[in-house]
Amino acid sequence: MKKLVFTFVAALLSIGAFAQQLPSVKLQDISGKPINSSSLIDGKTPFVVSMWMTTCKPCLKELDTISEGYPDWDGPQPLRIYAVSIDDSRSFSRAVALAQGRDWEGIVPLFDVNSDFKRALNVSSVPQVFLFDKKGKLVYTHIGYRPGDEEVLLDEVRKSMGK
Repeated sequence: MKKLVFTFVAALLSIGAFAQQLPSVKLQDISGKPINSSSLIDGKTPFVVSMWMTTCKPCLKELDTISEGYPDWDGPQPLRIYAVSIDDSRSFSRAVALAQGRDWEGIVPLFDVNSDFKRALNVSSVPQVFLFDKKGKLVYTHIGYRPGDEEVLLDEVRKSMGK
């Protein structure tokens, strides 16, 4: 009986996690200009948010791999990907330099220097990827990176686009 109750509660919690809406908090673009995360919602296409930091090798590997596959994207609409650094304000310039030096095709770097976005999304570990639908509702998330995870992500993006 305890096992059944636990399973039911876990299922409810997971359903609640996917009902999450994109939080509205201030981020910074690569020039340091403030941008509200709610502006990522365009009402037309889903988008990916990849949380990363400069000291996380799996984060960089995942973003490099996604960027390498970007030219092969065959979706019905452009694929929008935002790489949100969770490095703090002391590491902002280092994170900007790293993002500029990586040449991530199709990926827009953003910076969460006050950790507001990280807290709002309950990010406890990076890399963590989120897929939001065109209205900003969370439809998929994944923590960690192993080769091949980017293919699963792209399949989820295609599903969210109805392809």
